[in-house]
Amino acid sequence: MFFFKKKPAHHIIVLPHGELCPQGEMVPAEPGRSIAELLLENGVELSHSCQLQCACTTCQVHVMEGSACLSGMDGEEHRMLNNSGQRDGFSRLACQAVFQGGGNVVVEIP
Repeated sequence: MFFFKKKPAHHIIVLPHGELCPQGEMVPAEPGRSIAELLLENGVELSHSCQLQCACTTCQVHVMEGSACLSGMDGEEHRMLNNSGQRDGFSRLACQAVFQGGGNVVVEIP
């Protein structure tokens, strides 16, 4: 009998970033895990000054595709992003954006 490790069906795809991941990166996406957790566990450096507690905005990412595959934004995340002065229509805090499944998510680290 053969046992095969199940490949993840979906990924978090990080667009190339000159310093953090020059070639870009693709990491397995597991439902119930935040973008920040998934990136950090797979070797993608992501600033997270508050230790993923939604108390700063250093883990801000831009979700370019796949936002429907993520949890909705709650009031605290909304407030933090509004106070950042760098919010745009694609902004999410990676510590709060939880992968729910359903497809790939493409992010850009500003």
